This record gives sequence, C-alpha cells and structure tokens, in this order.
Amino acid sequence: MTARAWHDPDFARLLESDPRSALAAMGVEVSDNVKIDIRMQRRDTLYFVIPPLAKRREDAERVLNQMDMWQSGDLFCWIMPQALKLELLRMRQGYRGGGHG
Repeated sequence: MTARAWHDPDFARLLESDPRSALAAMGVEVSDNVKIDIRMQRRDTLYFVIPPLAKRREDAERVLNQMDMWQSGDLFCWIMPQALKLELLRMRQGYRGGGHG
C-alpha cells in the first residue's frame, strides 16, 4: 500500500478520500465496524496519537497495555488498541493468503 501510494498519485488520492475502496482495490477487506484513518505523513511533522481513556477508572493506570507500537524504517510507527491490532493482522494475513504479497 505504501509503495503504491508513493508511485501512483491516483491511488494516493483514493486512499485519502475513500480508504476502504482503495484497500478493497488491493484485495484487502476491512470489517465494516472498523473505522479507517489514513494519514499521509510528512517528514517535517511529528504525529501524536492519544489512546482512549480506559472504560473503568481502576484500569486507567494500565492504558498503555491497550496499545501496541510498530515501526517501519526510521519514519513512522502505528499505535492502536489491541482489538484493532488483531484486525490489522487478520487483514494482512488475508492479503498474503490471497497471493497479493
């Protein structure tokens, strides 16, 4: 997806305007109950993602356990709730299993 967005301006625009359709065009299906937020990163911008507060007050101290961090090269990382990480892994496995990777 990243390489295609870098080299295909039409795909990059679709990814920003309608990410679900862009991913579907690559054979990647995302569950309807999952929101997709694609950010085209800039080298001169620092991005922060604030996780949601734990639902139960007593779990608030463990909010970091609700996130995971991945990085690729020296440019970006993803932080997401555990359930969405599992969705991402499911999507990636489906994409690879379909002979796309």
